[in-house]
Amino acid sequence: MPPKQEAKYSAPSLERGLKILDYLARHPCGKGQVDIAQALKCPVSSVFRITLTLEKLGWLERDPETKVFRHTQKMLMLGQQALSESDLLGCSLPIMRELRDELGDTILIGVLNGTEIIVLEQALGSQLFRFSVNAGHRIKVHCSAPGKAILAYLTEIQAAKVIQQIEFKRFNENTITTPAAFRAELKKVRELGYAEDKGEEYAGIYCVGSTVFDRTGFPVASIWVTGPAMRVTPDVIPGIGAKMRAGALRISQRMGCNLKGEG
Repeated sequence: MPPKQEAKYSAPSLERGLKILDYLARHPCGKGQVDIAQALKCPVSSVFRITLTLEKLGWLERDPETKVFRHTQKMLMLGQQALSESDLLGCSLPIMRELRDELGDTILIGVLNGTEIIVLEQALGSQLFRFSVNAGHRIKVHCSAPGKAILAYLTEIQAAKVIQQIEFKRFNENTITTPAAFRAELKKVRELGYAEDKGEEYAGIYCVGSTVFDRTGFPVASIWVTGPAMRVTPDVIPGIGAKMRAGALRISQRMGCNLKGEG
């Protein structure tokens, strides 16, 4: 299209709105209007109008205390629709339910978003005491089984970019708090084929998860089991890990990935 026609049919407000959505996707903890304006070199008045409009339409939410904006579950639902070609949830849920029936505890699936994992769905456990979260719940990558499972299979450059952005916040004595220790944990994940969360954010809650790959071999998601330390004990974790790895492999194969192994 000639330059004059491009200018004729351009929509500056739409372009700025999309740039704001893209910027906030790379900053899942949220950003204020002034920060957004400075980063995108936009007038604060424009950012003010656009963010409030996106909030009104349900695409953004604003923290009442910090005033920062972040994506809502509406963006999550759009992402789920974008996955319809490979039907991640359709491929995953039957196997997640099988794992739930076998292990008794809740099985979850989530995807990477910045330095967080966003929960897409769960197969609720059958135990009296069981873990449950809503779709859209966010989990820090450095202290979670799914975060480790996905980052372990990103390219070295991709993983380095994520690790550089992580705030290694300590939640308790089990939390990994340095990039070096986290990289060592990712190496362990690749060796074992599954990842662990040893109560690293919530003491007493253990998770074991494995990686789901799409048809290109990209680590598109992770499935994991969550349960109390009294059930997910060190002696049973290798067996649980093998089951989660096999389940993730079956999902990956349904997604078109040609990984080989026991399913």
